[in-house]
Amino acid sequence: MTLLVLGLVASALAGGTHATPVQIRASASPASVGVGDPVTYVVETRFDADDVDGSSVKIFADTGPFAQIGPASTTRTRKGRTVGVRLEQRIACLDLACAPTAESRRGIELPPASVSARLVSGGVVAAKAARVAITVEPRLSNADVRATPPPFEQQTALPPPSGRVRRLPGLLAATATVLGIVALLFAVPAVRPRAVTRPREAALARAVRLLRESSLRSAPDRRRAADLVSQVAGSAGERPLADEAARLAWSAGPPEPDAAVALADRAEATPQ
Repeated sequence: MTLLVLGLVASALAGGTHATPVQIRASASPASVGVGDPVTYVVETRFDADDVDGSSVKIFADTGPFAQIGPASTTRTRKGRTVGVRLEQRIACLDLACAPTAESRRGIELPPASVSARLVSGGVVAAKAARVAITVEPRLSNADVRATPPPFEQQTALPPPSGRVRRLPGLLAATATVLGIVALLFAVPAVRPRAVTRPREAALARAVRLLRESSLRSAPDRRRAADLVSQVAGSAGERPLADEAARLAWSAGPPEPDAAVALADRAEATPQ
């Protein structure tokens, strides 16, 4: 019987010397915050890839009364046979369950993080991390709240203007004056009655010019130019010129270029 007890004790001691297949550690930074301040809550686990099925590793990290204020991120690293899995969360105290009293801060322990995984050889292994404590401190004491006026009262009175601000009204007035003068300079030409634009040349002079230019073009163009001279000259009372231009325009044969030039010369010699 004594030998059996000694054997059981030796077996227990021998089993206690084996390393845990999965290691886990939790941390929070910063460890002391105020209400609403963000905290980075990190849970890390490490294991031997030859002993543990990496795809089966699951980390459980309850944040307790703290609220998660952002998406959690999981990263994996490997160095040799050692694999690391890191779970990171952003949390904050946003509820009365973790808020401190007005006079004293409050230390809150998060639920212990844990990890579970399947062993390559079969079976399941699990481990728990040590508890993480976060201290939530009050932002104001009762004395601060009862103070008159409270120290956190916002400033509502405007400070006296500086030298540059005092000069601002004068600068604005000067700018407005300059802009008004510029506007008047642009407005005067707009309201001034414009002079009626006279034709650059008399109607007969234009018709004669077209007749001269038609000598370089086709016969139908010379007919049209001569007919225009006839009409304009007739309206101006120049009957001899009008008749001669009409004869050229409606001649049986096509008007020759020389005849058009000669008629243009006589028209220009006629007093207008």
